[in-house]
Amino acid sequence: MESLSPKNSQENLTTTDISISSFDMVASLSTALDLIDPKLINHHKRVCYIATSLASFMGFAHDELQKIYLASILHDIGAIAFEDRLNSVEFEYGGGETHGILGAKLLLEFSPFANLAPLVMYHHTWWDHGKGKLSLDQKVPYTSHLIHLADRIAILVNDQQPILSQISEIEKDIIGQSDKMFSSEFVSVFLKISKKNTFWLDLASPNIGWILGRKFSFLQTMLGLDDLSDWSRFFAVIIDTRSRFTATHSSGVAATAQKLASLFNFSALDCKKMEIAGHLHDIGKLAVPNSILEKSGQLNTKEWRVVHAHSYYTHSILDQITGFEEITRWASNHHETLDGRGYPFGHSGEELCIGSRIMMVADIFTALAEDRPYRKGLNEQKIQNVFFECIQKNKLDPLVTEALLDNYEIMNCIRIGAQVKEAQRLQKFWETATSHN
Repeated sequence: MESLSPKNSQENLTTTDISISSFDMVASLSTALDLIDPKLINHHKRVCYIATSLASFMGFAHDELQKIYLASILHDIGAIAFEDRLNSVEFEYGGGETHGILGAKLLLEFSPFANLAPLVMYHHTWWDHGKGKLSLDQKVPYTSHLIHLADRIAILVNDQQPILSQISEIEKDIIGQSDKMFSSEFVSVFLKISKKNTFWLDLASPNIGWILGRKFSFLQTMLGLDDLSDWSRFFAVIIDTRSRFTATHSSGVAATAQKLASLFNFSALDCKKMEIAGHLHDIGKLAVPNSILEKSGQLNTKEWRVVHAHSYYTHSILDQITGFEEITRWASNHHETLDGRGYPFGHSGEELCIGSRIMMVADIFTALAEDRPYRKGLNEQKIQNVFFECIQKNKLDPLVTEALLDNYEIMNCIRIGAQVKEAQRLQKFWETATSHN
């Protein structure tokens, strides 16, 4: 039965601070949001490309360009409800108030993005001959109308047809709504940049993410460890608002994993990275329909296969972030097992580093101990029995499991504290999000 000792646990771990591109972070989140509706793959990146291209052509200042870039690539962040996302595919869709408000409230949870909230809140507001300058007596940022136009252009693109053969029809639809849905000034600029075939070929390219990074690299900033920690909590809120069945789960895993890491003498930096990985480990569940996430009965084989894919999507989302390699590995390996029968990669033995083994134990412990709407959390004796069985079957690392069970009372208090705090945060978030103030 293979085990890693605390003495060996620090091999290949970084000991310096980390710095991550803001572009990589928002690109990974836009990919995660696209997973909610596979029909809209690359939708956020396309809207960002259109909006930022228009703004750049118009000579917007650097700071305003940066806001447009970030707001447009995250514009549907509030469309967590799958049905709302499907409705927004309609060209003349005007019912985006709910997900616009929710998106704005989510952005306020991450202070570096708080200034994006007004742009996102009103991105489905019609221009309506200038009446759209106000909404419910509130001033609508002019750039929200720019994002609205970009969003509708992106919706009109048909990936089943050659992009250059669609230009005239898309232009016709946009012109038909000039000064109605859209500001005539923005429509005029769109028609100018539309004359370049490269605009359309870039827009339809499967490499749109790379194109964005190349064309607008001058807009990116770098995030340090404190920003990344806040960002991971921001991700966790998005994950936890997706389903009431697993609300606060990410926070419980993060707190448990961080404490276990400290017991194995991880550095302060690596303990923080472990916490970040815990917050992000279930980001791939955005690809799992709520009908499966919230099913109280037993899942059938087809449904289990959908669930089993989520940790793969966690890896594919986080793998886009340069400098996130350890965090990505720890987060995406949380359903692996030492015997190689876990998922999604089937790693075994030495393929699973100590950080991954800690995350595996932290995830199982939190899932067993936390209350769910359909059951109460298990008591200590039952949790011990589950872990003893996992060790006997060579599923989990014995030393990591022993570290948790030997410190059960304090580990459980840490988990409970983190989840209670997150529950209070989520309750406050939903209260403000539904107040529409």
